[in-house]
Amino acid sequence: MPRALTVIIAFHWAAVLSLSGARTVGEPGTAALADVISTGAVAAVQFMAALAFFWAMVSVLIGSDSEAAGQGNVAKIAVAAGLVATTAGAIGPALAGDMAVIHLGALQFAGLLVSHLIMQAERPVLRAPVGANDNSRAAARLLAMLAASDAKINRMTRQGAGAPGDFWR
Repeated sequence: MPRALTVIIAFHWAAVLSLSGARTVGEPGTAALADVISTGAVAAVQFMAALAFFWAMVSVLIGSDSEAAGQGNVAKIAVAAGLVATTAGAIGPALAGDMAVIHLGALQFAGLLVSHLIMQAERPVLRAPVGANDNSRAAARLLAMLAASDAKINRMTRQGAGAPGDFWR
């Protein structure tokens, strides 16, 4: 399996973010409406990021994540959603002064960025095929030959000049 690391990383982050969303929903807090809404919003963002990583994993497994299929940015979308979920999960406790959550958020942030680099490095490099009517190489060769012949003609016409200042003309 050529993209095993991408599948493992996507599954890992899907599991981590879904467990983090479940922990966010299940943590005790005040019964104030603002706390319920903010906790629900953070949990929803974390579940959506987990779903994005699951989508990336499935698209790699079925092979529909190629640029030709229009799905080349699935992993990028998942990593971006994971970064938003990590930031959203760390902002509330960080404002309350919980330094451990800030360190955990920074560690998750760094892990997501490294995961993005690994997933992008594992993607196959596709070259666009050269079209049948692509004459750019022939045109470049013709222009180079014309420039060389112009330079040759200029050198030949300068050799016959006997005046001292004709060399720089």
